Amino acid sequence: MSAGGYTDLREKLKAMTPHREEQRSGGEKRRRRPPSDEEDEDDEEATARESEARKVKRGIAQARVFTPEECVRIEAEIDEVVARGERGLYREHTVDRAPLRNKYFFGEGYTYGPRLERRGPGQERLYSKGEVDEIPAWVHELVISRLVARGLIPEGFVDSAVINDYQPGGCIVSHVDPIHIFERPIVSVSFFSDSALCFGCKFQFRPIRVSEPVLCVPVRRGSVTLLSGYAADDITHCIRPQDIKERRAVIILRKTRPNAPRLDANLLRPSVTLGSERRHKLKAKRSHRKADPDAAHRPRVLEMDKEEQRLSLFSRQDRRSDAGSENSWRRVEAASLYKHSHHAHADAPSRQVKMRRH
Repeated sequence: MSAGGYTDLREKLKAMTPHREEQRSGGEKRRRRPPSDEEDEDDEEATARESEARKVKRGIAQARVFTPEECVRIEAEIDEVVARGERGLYREHTVDRAPLRNKYFFGEGYTYGPRLERRGPGQERLYSKGEVDEIPAWVHELVISRLVARGLIPEGFVDSAVINDYQPGGCIVSHVDPIHIFERPIVSVSFFSDSALCFGCKFQFRPIRVSEPVLCVPVRRGSVTLLSGYAADDITHCIRPQDIKERRAVIILRKTRPNAPRLDANLLRPSVTLGSERRHKLKAKRSHRKADPDAAHRPRVLEMDKEEQRLSLFSRQDRRSDAGSENSWRRVEAASLYKHSHHAHADAPSRQVKMRRH
């Protein structure tokens, strides 16, 4: 045994520095969170989600309006709309295409993509009058009149009808229908198959992931869903890829506000303005990819990915247009320099140059 009475040097060092052990143990205690605090936070979060779900429910009304036989007739008309779009028989802005989802604007259409110089919520603009086709007569006769007869919407309410045609695995990301453009309620009628409308989801991409919704509402074939209040204005709604297992179409009926802003040529991106004359001559084509029954469970390129691709394309076009004249004389100068140097070194003796790595 040593003179100090310790047989282990570690024990001696511990006795000499007791304050360090106290600090270490105290720090560990501070870093640890009591299980009760975590449980309390989980309970508070669950309570808040339940409260928000009740607010959403108060702004949703649903009714089963159309029989299977009536659905078949309306679905045949939707197929005809798709066929006309494939043949390029609609005006330029009537058809908006995205992977696994096509949108058809009638009566009024609006832009929300890279055509605008400034983008984002509140920047959406109606197209000028006449830039999309009129609402088809069958939509008035077979759909709108039935909703008016049931007292779900007033006579003359609808001046905008949009048909969204989804393939399996298609979706529409979380959004709020532009409050500055459309009055409430937002009316949608479902066809071809059952699906679900989700509220409060967050999308992530590459690969696609969707967070748990605050509320998920089933939407049946032939049913009508009306959104107003909190459900329409204060929380986003979406269609998730996993909820489109078969082809589905929805007819969205809305009324535009009298003071809704319209698209101004000054708000367009310069590259879009220059290329619009060329693009409107192109015939719209529909993807002929066959629907895969397992497609709803696989990652897909979505509208937001398409948006990124468009933005990338426009930025490249802008750079090319801005630097076009500069690049032209640079190419000429580079060519002349290369020609001069080639002749100058043709007669010079060759020598090896040692390259140093950094």
